[in-house]
Amino acid sequence: MSQLNRGQTQPPKCGSVIRGASARTLEQTESPLSTNVTTNARHALPAEYYYSEEQYQAEKEAIWFEQWVYVGRAETVALPGQFRTVDIVGESILVTRNDAGELRAFYNVCSHRGSRLCEEPAGTTKEVFQCPYHAWCYNLNGDLVVTPRVGDGEVDRSVLGLKPVRVDEWQGFLFVNLTSGSPVPLRESIDRSSVEALTFERHEMDKLITVQSTETLVAANWKILVENYAECLHCPIVHPELVEIVPTFRTGSTSDSNRVDGGVLTTTGGTSYSPESKGRNAILPGMTEEQAHSIFGSRVFPNMWIDLAGSNVVVGRLVPEGPTQTRVLMDYLFLVEDIASDDFDPEPIVEFVELVNRQDYAVCERVQRGVTSRGFKHGVYPALDESVHGFNEHYRKVMASGA
Repeated sequence: MSQLNRGQTQPPKCGSVIRGASARTLEQTESPLSTNVTTNARHALPAEYYYSEEQYQAEKEAIWFEQWVYVGRAETVALPGQFRTVDIVGESILVTRNDAGELRAFYNVCSHRGSRLCEEPAGTTKEVFQCPYHAWCYNLNGDLVVTPRVGDGEVDRSVLGLKPVRVDEWQGFLFVNLTSGSPVPLRESIDRSSVEALTFERHEMDKLITVQSTETLVAANWKILVENYAECLHCPIVHPELVEIVPTFRTGSTSDSNRVDGGVLTTTGGTSYSPESKGRNAILPGMTEEQAHSIFGSRVFPNMWIDLAGSNVVVGRLVPEGPTQTRVLMDYLFLVEDIASDDFDPEPIVEFVELVNRQDYAVCERVQRGVTSRGFKHGVYPALDESVHGFNEHYRKVMASGA
């Protein structure tokens, strides 16, 4: 394999000359400007959907407080008393396991005077969660069990427990649902929003271990990040390193039309999402020889994407922090056998994926700055934006009906 281009984290400057393969791709795919092409194209979401506070508030109610939302790996609360606090568009949720090993989730707020119960992002408690304000205590099932200096009969502890939130696990991934109604089962919800995700079950992702995590605050609406992930028309321009190891991406497509499994072959001969040419020490269950040297991708509405290679999985989680900011959390998962090997080194994979991510974040922030222009009302969908169109249509459906 030829030496990779190194370190590009910004797209070409306006007016710069794009050389090499990227330039050839543009020459081959650009067509003469036609008014009819623009006029007849399908309209993308309105520009204001990416910055409007009103739209963001509507999304809170229809999406983030009604849908199953990915919040991290189950291994982080593997034992009774282990807990995590997670943010769902401003709502703090406490996730833990009770003494029977069952998952439990609650609004992270004391029933006495509304104090935040746990400020720590993660930790372990032996028996109870104690409010730091008046020391009211709740057991691992959320029951109120201690109320210091409150006389018998003054309050009814049985109705003052922590307010529960639905929580479930799929393939080692934790999801919560804040709806007050009856949501569809988690797996059914995933099936509705993702074409590929359920096919990944054969790879037993619940057996993987998180080795490294990263966190980045991106100045872009969460939907811009999802749309960017869903297409590769930008790949020849923005990701020179990536298209060198995944030639399919150079065409602007995210899939190989000659394959039915959704995979795209890498040129490295390795088995990871990186320029590594050496195969790693273990391969995911259910992989064929061709698949072990390929990359697969999927997203789960609204805030999760999964990149799967022969020997590792990279998972992204989006946490909106307003209409124009999104926190992106990445987890790097590996097989126990690989981690135990003497030569295990996750850094080449982490460094490569984070390089690609930085390149994506730069153009997503550029889009965020652009969509507020008076000269932009909505985008359009070329043929290779079909996955973006699919995401937008699912978004429209959920916003309209909560389905």
